[in-house]
Amino acid sequence: MKKSNIIVSDITCMKEKFCIAGFDTYEKRMKRLMIDGGYWDENQIPKTYCQIMVENEPFDEPRDYPHRTEDVNINYNSIEIIKFFEPGKELADCLKDTVSKDIQSIFNHHVKEKSYVLQNTKCPSLGAIVISARDIEFFTEEGKLRASITDFSKQKYDMKVSCKYLRDIFDKTKDVVVLNNMVAESQYAHCRIGLARKFLIQENHCYLMLNGLFLY
Repeated sequence: MKKSNIIVSDITCMKEKFCIAGFDTYEKRMKRLMIDGGYWDENQIPKTYCQIMVENEPFDEPRDYPHRTEDVNINYNSIEIIKFFEPGKELADCLKDTVSKDIQSIFNHHVKEKSYVLQNTKCPSLGAIVISARDIEFFTEEGKLRASITDFSKQKYDMKVSCKYLRDIFDKTKDVVVLNNMVAESQYAHCRIGLARKFLIQENHCYLMLNGLFLY
């Protein structure tokens, strides 16, 4: 059975389920790790970022693009944890091959209205940028956690925060002060950017999300 060596970089909330993705050090590309074609339960997700070895399984019915670009099936029971990471510089350095110049470059310049990529667009659905920490700020909108990010090309994007660990911090107080203080104490921000599934049946927009943040 073919195995993958994955540095888990994106651990995101999908309502009651979780989406796990990472960088395959063998194939040098991002992969979204699906279990039987679906997402992970809370009791299955890693407690922190980590490097794993895992067996691949066939994917009989992959999803549409852009998510098809990275979707793979794995054998959950085959997971072997090699190393744990804190969300900082060491982890960011291990993921340098996933970094793009700016947000448009992650998605092959298909981002529309600084907000979404159309369903069925053949482009990546996962990636990262590195910015000055002063160029990211957290805020709330209707009680939901969001982030304002200005990338290297000086384009400003507002997006939902899907990262489980950032949301865990926010959920303790429902206040962005702790998150913004973390940012203020840092010099650089490695931002994991991904695309959500299309939101409504009649809408074909896959919106930008902040899937993770590694400060240093």
